[in-house]
Amino acid sequence: MSKSKAGTPRSEEGRETQPVVSESENHLKSEEKKPNTQPSPTFREKKRGIWTLYYPLTYAPKTSFVLLGLWESISPTATILCVWWRFFSEVFSVGPCIVSVYIASLVISSTLPSIKLKNDSNILGLVEVALAGKTEHTIVIAKFRRVFIEYIATLTAVWISNILREYSSAIVEQRVSSHFERQILAVQSRLELGVFQDPKIDAGLRSVKRDTSKASTTLSSLLKMLSAATELIALVSILKTEFLSHDDLNWLSLWPIAYPILLGLRGLVQMGDEVGYGMITNQNWLRMQALYKIGTEDKYKQETLGSGLEDYLDTEYARAMSGLGDISTEDPWYPEQTWFSLDDLGLLFDSLPLVFLSAVLKIQQTNIAMQMAARTMIRRLKRVSNLSYNITTLYEVLSFQPGIVDGHVSYPDEAHAEKKGMAIEFKNVEFGYPMAPNKVLKKMSFKVGPGQLCVIVGENGCGKSTTINLVNRLYDCDSGDIYIDGRSIREYKVSTLRAAVNVMYQSYAYFPLTIKENLLMGNPSPVDAEKCLENATKLGGAYDFIQQLPLGFETNLEPMETGWTLPGCSMADCEQFKSLAAAEKQVELSGGQWQRLALSRSFMKNSENTRLLCYDEPSASLDPKAEVAMFERLRSLRGEKTMIFVTHRFGHLTKHADLIVYIGNGEVAELGTHKSLLAKGGEYAKMYNLQSEAFADVGETGLVE
Repeated sequence: MSKSKAGTPRSEEGRETQPVVSESENHLKSEEKKPNTQPSPTFREKKRGIWTLYYPLTYAPKTSFVLLGLWESISPTATILCVWWRFFSEVFSVGPCIVSVYIASLVISSTLPSIKLKNDSNILGLVEVALAGKTEHTIVIAKFRRVFIEYIATLTAVWISNILREYSSAIVEQRVSSHFERQILAVQSRLELGVFQDPKIDAGLRSVKRDTSKASTTLSSLLKMLSAATELIALVSILKTEFLSHDDLNWLSLWPIAYPILLGLRGLVQMGDEVGYGMITNQNWLRMQALYKIGTEDKYKQETLGSGLEDYLDTEYARAMSGLGDISTEDPWYPEQTWFSLDDLGLLFDSLPLVFLSAVLKIQQTNIAMQMAARTMIRRLKRVSNLSYNITTLYEVLSFQPGIVDGHVSYPDEAHAEKKGMAIEFKNVEFGYPMAPNKVLKKMSFKVGPGQLCVIVGENGCGKSTTINLVNRLYDCDSGDIYIDGRSIREYKVSTLRAAVNVMYQSYAYFPLTIKENLLMGNPSPVDAEKCLENATKLGGAYDFIQQLPLGFETNLEPMETGWTLPGCSMADCEQFKSLAAAEKQVELSGGQWQRLALSRSFMKNSENTRLLCYDEPSASLDPKAEVAMFERLRSLRGEKTMIFVTHRFGHLTKHADLIVYIGNGEVAELGTHKSLLAKGGEYAKMYNLQSEAFADVGETGLVE
């Protein structure tokens, strides 16, 4: 199956379209105006759950029966039974009625072999009686009529149960999957970086993300085991009633165990052979996946924790989940379940050969059914431990707690409620990242007064960025302490402290959403969103290039992969779907443009409640002219707020700093103002002079840094 980036064209089922680039969310406006001189392929569209399937007009999609795959089982220990009970309780909570229908339909379907066997036995008995000629013809006809009605009623019941099972299974699995994904999102979005990097916890998180460990897969496996057990019990009951009463046939009842023969098995999965293109177009589902990705992947952890987005992610996921409803999320690579197929006709004619042989065929039918049921049950029981591990790991992950102990005092406290800036003091702080052999910070001590501009400088890797992570309580220091407004940082409630800190991190994480939502992540509920967006992007220097993008603020720069060709497509077939694959493509931005977006998001979060502004290498990708302009804007907007800059470039900003902290090898090597440190002639002066000489050389050659 070939994959490619794809967009999300909007259309109605059955409407023939000519998908060109302009139908995408990320087409360039300039391309809309160009005449299309090349003939584009047209497609027949079909909605299927969250997908839109595109077929060439000359191609008729095929359908085929699909046999569901095998799965694991669990071990019946006391602990696991408690976990099972909790799991099924949560499953029923997503919809008691639909879950009950799903389970009932599975149980009814599993009794088909035994009911069919009993009906076959009744038919054979009638054949025996008729051939013997000892019973009146009218009585035989009456009995045959009754057996025939029972047979038709059984087939009807099984047919209805199969329809209910297919209908309910998609709804139940989608609801269960969304229910547990929301819980995992809530847990993971709150885990600090230190906890997140623990190998055991990381292994658990990776495990629950695997498809084989997902809650819906686990539920399906458990219910299929119930179905297999029901089938086996029903067959044993029929065997006892119908055959063990015949003394001369007792020994033949051992055949299902002694001589297993598997008949009628098909492949685990019968792939479809459609030539077409499948694209996820349901916006609620796409939003759920994007939010789940933001809350669970480690590359977004700094941004989600630092900006206090945990509750926002949970609320938005719940809203998208509600909007999705019970629509099927099943992949289109598997053929749809039809209301009636040739397989159903087989049920009507399976018993025709039985009119020729009686008792022997009874035992043969019993053997085949018992063999298949027993082997299926054994095959599932062999994988008991895997399913047990899946459920246990799921609940272990849901029990994870943040590693940082929350404080009891809201920030700011009453004594500092009227202050505009934050006072920060490091006292003998030492810190090492989890699993790292060496300390990053060693006996670090310095003090930043409220409203001061502090610049932290030093060589790469010396621990500059770590200081911001500690102030924002993404980590706790190993020893020593950090004081905020004269109180230990551990005494403050984490959420209130982070709400007062506005951080722009060096590694800017762009969320897989539109530019508008990326910027609003810093301030999800502004009074006038459009005006705030315009002001923030102008201050951040991103407004002009955003206006030139395909859909402006609605552009998704890094869309998720949503479209794939169907399994039956050859390389030649894939060519006709290029217009669909290219409909939503990633927009390439320069490093400076990405940094301007990061600055704009920082400006969006800046509010009256903000007391500390932190910028980690904010000008790393900017040219000197843009860097100076940015520094001037930040200084003018600072007001009475405390501001911390982390940088390895000594230039314009250090001359205005109230305090410069020069860090070398994890320690505070020098403290002071720009003038005092130059006069001292230490490491700061050496580094500043080296960079000044480099700029002078660049000026002489006319080169740009």
